[in-house]
Amino acid sequence: MKRLFKIYLRLFSGMFNRPEVRLAFTLTIIVVVLSTVLLALSSITETYQYNIGDIAREDVRVSRDIEYSIQTETLRKKEQAAETAPLVFDKDQAVMNERLRAINLLFKYVYEVLQENPPIGTDDRTFQLVALKSKLPAYMQYSDKALLGILKSREPERMRHVTNRIMVYVMDEGILEHEYRNPLELNNMNVSIRTINATGNTIETSKSVNELVTLARVKQDISRKTDAIARFLPQGERRSIQDIVRNNIRANLSFNADETRRRINEAVKTATPVLGMLKRGQTIVREGDTVTTEALDKIKIINTHTASRNVNYIAGILLVQLMFLMIFGYIVLISYDRIFPDQKTSFIIFSLIIIFIVYTFFVARVDNIFNTKIIFTLLLPIPFITMMVAILNNIQLSMIVGLFVLFFSFAISGESSSALILAFSSALMGTFMARDIERRSGFLRTGLVIGLINAVIVIALGLMGEFVFADMLKNIQLAVASGLINAILVLGVFPLYETIFGVTTNFKLLELSDLNASIFKKMLIKAPGTYNHSLMVANMAEAACKDIGANHLLARVGGYYHDIGKINDSGMYIENKITDMRAKTLSPREYSQLIISHVKKGVDKARQDNLPESVVAFIREHHGTSTMTYFYHQALEHVDAARKGGVVNKDDFQYPGPNPQSRETAVVMLADAIEAASRSLQEPTVEKLEGLVRKITYNKLNEGELEHSELTMSDLNKIQKSFLRLLNGIFHTRIEYPTKHDLETLEDRVTKRDVEY
Repeated sequence: MKRLFKIYLRLFSGMFNRPEVRLAFTLTIIVVVLSTVLLALSSITETYQYNIGDIAREDVRVSRDIEYSIQTETLRKKEQAAETAPLVFDKDQAVMNERLRAINLLFKYVYEVLQENPPIGTDDRTFQLVALKSKLPAYMQYSDKALLGILKSREPERMRHVTNRIMVYVMDEGILEHEYRNPLELNNMNVSIRTINATGNTIETSKSVNELVTLARVKQDISRKTDAIARFLPQGERRSIQDIVRNNIRANLSFNADETRRRINEAVKTATPVLGMLKRGQTIVREGDTVTTEALDKIKIINTHTASRNVNYIAGILLVQLMFLMIFGYIVLISYDRIFPDQKTSFIIFSLIIIFIVYTFFVARVDNIFNTKIIFTLLLPIPFITMMVAILNNIQLSMIVGLFVLFFSFAISGESSSALILAFSSALMGTFMARDIERRSGFLRTGLVIGLINAVIVIALGLMGEFVFADMLKNIQLAVASGLINAILVLGVFPLYETIFGVTTNFKLLELSDLNASIFKKMLIKAPGTYNHSLMVANMAEAACKDIGANHLLARVGGYYHDIGKINDSGMYIENKITDMRAKTLSPREYSQLIISHVKKGVDKARQDNLPESVVAFIREHHGTSTMTYFYHQALEHVDAARKGGVVNKDDFQYPGPNPQSRETAVVMLADAIEAASRSLQEPTVEKLEGLVRKITYNKLNEGELEHSELTMSDLNKIQKSFLRLLNGIFHTRIEYPTKHDLETLEDRVTKRDVEY
C-alpha cells in the first residue's frame, strides 16, 4: 500500500499540471462527494423520541437486523467473572532461602566447635556450649537445651537435614503474618499463590482462603509436624529441632491487592456481552399503542444503533470510494496515453454517472421496489451506462465506470448479494457487447442478449432463493425487457452525446466511410490515381488492424482521407500522371515543398469539413518526419554538378510530422509507403513483394518513426503478413490475352486451310 501510494503521488504530481487531469480529478471528487451524500441519505433511518406512557404516533419498526447487548444480563455476567477471579497472594521464596541459610550456618558453627573442642569420654557438653554461644551472632539466639541437643547428637548432620526438611515443608505452603481481612471487600474465596524471587519457572497454586495459615498457627503446629517427620530421632533431638524451627520460622505470604484488581478487571473485560437480536421488520410498538418500559428500551436501542451506524456507514462509504479513486486513478495514470479521458470524455462520464446515481437514489426510495432486490436492480440503467462509455470512449474506462456503478448499486440495495450478481452481469455484458456493435440493428441484438443472460441469472437466483414460480416468471420478463429497454435507450441517447461533444464513434466512422461523399467524387475526377491509392491503403490498413486487434474501422476511414490534400494540385503527383507544367520549372526544393504541403492542405480541408480529430491525425501523421529522398538526392546532384559548392538543407525535404501516435495511424503510414512503392516494381513476384514490405517496415522502425505508436514486434510481423496477402492477390500472375491483330491473322490462316481441303 505504501509503495502504491508513492507511485501514485509521483505519477499524479507530474500530470496534475495538465488541464484534462485537473478536470478529471475535480469531477471525480464531485462524484465521490455526491454519491456519499446520496448513499448516506438512503441509509440514514429516523430516530424516535418517546417516554414511558406516551401514545405511539406511528408504527415503530426495526429497519435492519440489530444485535445489541442486554445490559442487565451482561452486568450479571461481568459480576460473576469478577467473583471467579482469584485473590492473588505472593509467596516470597527469598524468605525461606534466608532462613535455610541461617540454619545451615548454625550447624556449621556446631561442626567447628566439635572439631576444635572434641568431647573426651564424657557427656558433659558445657565447655562446647560456651564455645558455641561465643561463635553465634547476636541475631541467632537459641535456648541452651536446643544447642545441647545438637552438641550431644551422634549424627548432627542428620539433624541438619531433618531441620531443613521441616522448614521447607512448613514454609512452602505459605505463611501469613496475620489473618486475611478482605481489604477489597470481595465476595470471593478462591486464592492463587504465585512465587516471587525464585529462579526458573514457577507454577501458581490454587487454594481457598480458609486453607491459608498464619505464623502463630504454624508455630503451634511445629511439635506435631516435627514428631511426624522426625519420629526416628531421640526425643531430645526432636525438641532441639522444634526449638530451632520455631525460632527461624517467618511469614512469607502476602496479599497483592494491585494484581488482584488487575486480574478482576481483565476478567470483566474479557467477559463477552450477552446479546439480543432485533430482526428487520419487527414491530416494536404500533401506532396508537402505549409505550411500555420494554418497548422504550428497544426504541432506545434502535436510536443508539441508528446514530452510530449512520456515522460509521458514511465514513466507511467515503473511505471505500477514496480507495477506489486511488486504485483506478493509478490504473488510468500508468495507461495515460491509451485510456485517460480528455476533457470531453470527462464531462460525458461525469454526466452519465450523475444521472445514474440520482436516478438510483430515487428508485431506492420506493419501498415496494426496494424490498425486492432483483426487481430493483433490473430497473437500474446499468447496461446503458457501460454501453455508452464503451461506445463513446473505450472498454477500459467502461470497466472502471462499471465497477463504480456496481459498488453504488450494491451499497444502496443494502448489500444484497442478488443485486450484486445482477449488477455485475449487466455491467460486464454492457461493456463487452457494445464493442461489436457496428450497425444500429446491433443494439437490439445486444439488448436481447443482455436480457436473456440476466433472465438466466434470475432463474438461478430464484432456484437458490426458492421463489414462487409466478414471481420468478415476472422477474424473467422484466430481465428481458430491461435488456431491450437499455439498448433502445442507448440507441436514442448516444447520437445526442455524439453531436453535443463531437465524439467519433463507429457510427460516425461508418458515415465518413461513404465513398459517395462529395469529397471522394471530387477526388475520383480530379485525382483518380490518388483515389485508387487511398482505397488500397484503406483496405490494407483495415485488414492489418483486424489482425492486430486495433480499430480497423478508424484505420479504413483514415486511409480514405489521408491524401485529401492532393486534390487541388493533383497534376503534380506521379500517381495521377504529371500534367501540371510547374513540375518542369520548379527546383527540387520547391517541388518537395509543394508535395510536403499536401499534409497541411489536407488538415485544413479536414477541419473545414468538420472531420473528427481522430481522422485528422491520419492526415497529419501518415508521413511522420520522413525525408523525400528523391528530391533531396536531386538537390545534392545539382550542387555537385555545379562544382561551385553550396548548402542543401535536409530539413527542407522533410515532412513536419509528428510521427504516428497510435497503432492505427502507424499502420496507415506503413500501408501508404508500401502501396506506393509496390507500383514501382518491375514484374513483381512474391519474393520481391516480401522484400519490399520488410525493407520499408524496418526502415520506418530503425528511423524511430514508429516509436510512439505502441506497435510491438509481434504486431509488425502480423502487419507484414497481412500486407503481403493483399499485395500478392493484386499482383498475381495474369494470363496474357491475345491482341485483336493476332486473332484476325489466326482466323485468316484457318479459313485458307478450310478452302484448300
